[in-house]
Amino acid sequence: MAKLLIVEDNDFERNALQNYIDWDILGIRQVETAFNGLDGLDKALTFMPDIIISDMKMPGMSGIEMAKNVIRFCPDVKFIFSSGHEEVSLIQEAMEVRAYSYLIKPLKQEELISIIKKITSILVDEKLSSLENNKIIAQFQNNLPFLQSRFLEELIVSGKSANDTKALSVQANDLKLRMIGMYKLALIEFDFGADTDLFQNTDLLNVILFRLEGLNSNKNVIFLKNSGKGIIALLHTLVQGEEKDARIINDIEQEIKALSNEYNYKYMIGVSGQFANFAELNAAYKQAVMVTSRKIELGYGHIVFYSESTEALSASMEPEPKDIKAAISRVTDLVCEGESCEDELNQLVNVILLDSNKKMDDIQSLFIFLFSNLSMQMAGLGERFEKMAEEEIHIFKNIINSKTIPELILYTSKILYSISSYMDRKKLNKDDYIIKEILNILNHDYSKPITLTYISDRVYLSPNYLRILFKEKMNISIQEYLTNLRICKAKELLQQTKYKVHEIGEMVGYENSTYFNIVFKNYIQMTPKEYRKKFR
Repeated sequence: MAKLLIVEDNDFERNALQNYIDWDILGIRQVETAFNGLDGLDKALTFMPDIIISDMKMPGMSGIEMAKNVIRFCPDVKFIFSSGHEEVSLIQEAMEVRAYSYLIKPLKQEELISIIKKITSILVDEKLSSLENNKIIAQFQNNLPFLQSRFLEELIVSGKSANDTKALSVQANDLKLRMIGMYKLALIEFDFGADTDLFQNTDLLNVILFRLEGLNSNKNVIFLKNSGKGIIALLHTLVQGEEKDARIINDIEQEIKALSNEYNYKYMIGVSGQFANFAELNAAYKQAVMVTSRKIELGYGHIVFYSESTEALSASMEPEPKDIKAAISRVTDLVCEGESCEDELNQLVNVILLDSNKKMDDIQSLFIFLFSNLSMQMAGLGERFEKMAEEEIHIFKNIINSKTIPELILYTSKILYSISSYMDRKKLNKDDYIIKEILNILNHDYSKPITLTYISDRVYLSPNYLRILFKEKMNISIQEYLTNLRICKAKELLQQTKYKVHEIGEMVGYENSTYFNIVFKNYIQMTPKEYRKKFR
């Protein structure tokens, strides 16, 4: 009795193939389905089918690409390809992977049944041949890296096989895993960003794994995927006190850092302590998971060792925990008074970090609570966030989107500084000084592409507040003032120089000569050429 895998991205066709043919009568005892080539490859790894019916063209991985990967570990599988196109190139590709048949959609039930009967007959003959034992051995050899990875991943991540040390050693020996001495784990976690999908993440993880396996120092290290979320580096056959493990970990860190610059991802590496027992790898994994969780506190781009992490945690413990709400109150009071709150903000973070069980969601909630309190205090003073920084809803969204404490602190500090600066200027009546600074920027930089953001970065105030302040003090908007200034400078140049019109436009900040002509005419009621002719 044979096993069949159906790989088809069309739900209707896949279900029809699975349910509307009596496979049992045809000698098929098990039928599995996959929704694309990647899923088919994954199912084939565990299901080990005898026959695969596959569509040619599918998203993510084509049927041919899947077949090329499947025959590496399942060389005797029989492929039946289907396609809606009778193209010579597709048929040639199918022949290259030794496909048994190539059918044109829609599939005819009688034709498919006839082919299945022939294949099952061939399978019976093959299984009765004298070469059966050699094929089993070859299949085992082809699957050995996969079997080793599955065995180690289960042992490390779940610890299911760790109860019987003797049986564990026998199983490892059967899988030709020659590992003795001391052991250590390095867990590498990644953040590929919100813009990448599952397929891109998987591809990138494979690239990283391939590069790590190519390191010169990998004789004493095995790299494994960690359920698609990261990579586990198992260091083995180490001698206690030797520096070889430190060199291996350094090589891994340097490669991960170089790849992060190349592929623009974030990473965190957690390294466990050293263990002498092969059955204790799950404990090493738990240590590595614990230290990688410090990315919330430290941010990405770090390597953290378990021994250093426990020492840092012990050193940070205080006999009496401080009141978080009191710390938040001190921060908001200082901001409303226009004072610097940097030290108090750092103290607040230290108080938060004392609770080792606090999750990122809890920390985000505390900062939302901070800004809610600040909003109420500002409202009592007749002020609003959007006048000094950003709208309240934008602040809360940015807090929720922050993934680490350093990222959260950087954003919070920026907003608090903007509000504090506003309150300080209001208290000391510094608005006139700010207007002078803005006018100085406009009068000197009018030839540059000036925006509100450009000015706000120079005077350390929010763009919205600058817009309101300038309008109140000057009775004209910044853009109107800048346009008037540029037109006046253009008039002088048209009267006093021989520069071409488009050159004068660029000199006063208009890179597009057509736009310069339009603006000039709107203000002066004549084109630059007409103005030059009349007043030169």
